Amino acid sequence: MKMNEVVTFTDWFGEKKSAKIVGVFSDKFEEVKFSGKNILYWSKKGKDYRMVKNKDIESVYLEMETSRGKTEYILLKDVLFAK
Repeated sequence: MKMNEVVTFTDWFGEKKSAKIVGVFSDKFEEVKFSGKNILYWSKKGKDYRMVKNKDIESVYLEMETSRGKTEYILLKDVLFAK
């Protein structure tokens, strides 16, 4: 996944929707970004970007923009596939 990529996901009601990724955030880390197929966070201690570990991946969520301009927030596990 990458920024501005259109992905299909399952919403809160179990319906499939498509939207563009406009942001990546985390409840655990202050700064998160995509790097290729990896999701990285800024390590204050190491002063560099590091891969988000599997145990912390549940804290990562995406800001999505639908074709109608509506903003939605989803968890990574809700993404079905990229177009």
